[in-house]
Amino acid sequence: MHKLPVILSLAMVSTFTGAQAPQPIPNQSTTSPPPAAQRPSESVTPQWVRAREDFPPPPVPTPAQAPGVGEAPAPAPATGYGAAAKAQPQPSAVASDPNGVAPLPPLAPPPGGALDFNAAKAAIAPFTPNEIIKLRRSLDDTRKAKAYRPVRTVPRISSITVDLSPGAALPIARMLPGEMATLVFTDMAGHAWPLAAAPRVSDARSFEVEWLQDTASIVISSRSSYEDGNLVVMLRGHATPVMIKLVTGEPDSAGKNRIVDYRLDLRIPGRAPGAPSAITGPEKIALYDEAMQGFLDGLPPKEAVAVALHGDVPSRTQVWQFAGALYLRTKVNIRSAFDQTMASSDGTRVYRLPPTPYIALSDGDRSVIVGLEIN
Repeated sequence: MHKLPVILSLAMVSTFTGAQAPQPIPNQSTTSPPPAAQRPSESVTPQWVRAREDFPPPPVPTPAQAPGVGEAPAPAPATGYGAAAKAQPQPSAVASDPNGVAPLPPLAPPPGGALDFNAAKAAIAPFTPNEIIKLRRSLDDTRKAKAYRPVRTVPRISSITVDLSPGAALPIARMLPGEMATLVFTDMAGHAWPLAAAPRVSDARSFEVEWLQDTASIVISSRSSYEDGNLVVMLRGHATPVMIKLVTGEPDSAGKNRIVDYRLDLRIPGRAPGAPSAITGPEKIALYDEAMQGFLDGLPPKEAVAVALHGDVPSRTQVWQFAGALYLRTKVNIRSAFDQTMASSDGTRVYRLPPTPYIALSDGDRSVIVGLEIN
């Protein structure tokens, strides 16, 4: 009997056994790449600088470090770490007690004696009291020498009327290094006149100029002792620029004191935008009267005589008699008739009026009668 080989095809096996035919492995190269990260919108401006996100790749072993085919890797160097190190017991220098706390060795008492005391005293206080006093005096002399200034400052608060006509002299602001000068612009009635734009300085290396926006004040600091410059100021609603001369120390002057304008009120002829209507007419306002300017600045002429006042006198009210007239300096309103007046940025006013034994003032909501002793 012949044995016939039985040949079963893979299809027949699959039919009887229910197994599925192997599926072809997809080609990895044909897969689509992952979508790229979305780029941020170019219109958004970054506000912060981010740290770098691309870390450096790991180090690649060199051919000398990589083991060859069929070779065993080189043994690792012996260290004090790992299971092998833990398996080896380490000898203990100090025997521990049953509680697991190692006892401390006994402390040896320090050897006494005058030698050790002197060494400790030299370490704590190496100088004698007299030497310490000399050091303090030397330190004080050094501080005095550092703070010494050849020219001392005389602070001054003053005001001036600016003449904008051709050929007129420029207003001068006096300053020194380490001192700040403030310029305040007002109209002829004493109301603040704000600036239209930031001022411009001729030399920013010698002068630092700061302006508080929407105000009438400028702060100037000098960086040099013997440099000059100028400042250009544009006032709101005023077509003519205001030029101001900036001066520091005078190289040819041998004086030890110098006046510094801590605050300089610059009175501009005209009315500031938005200022309230003036009750006093323009003919009553003195712009270029040197005598009234001196009384307003608190520097009356030498010939002026102070007048004694009686009654309910408001604070900061003074009266002088000069050149056949009375000059009243006060911060309250006057009710008596007067000839001319001049104002500063803080509300202080000077009135010139004919000689009279009484002056009527208005202090808030009450009327005040002030008596004068006139010679």
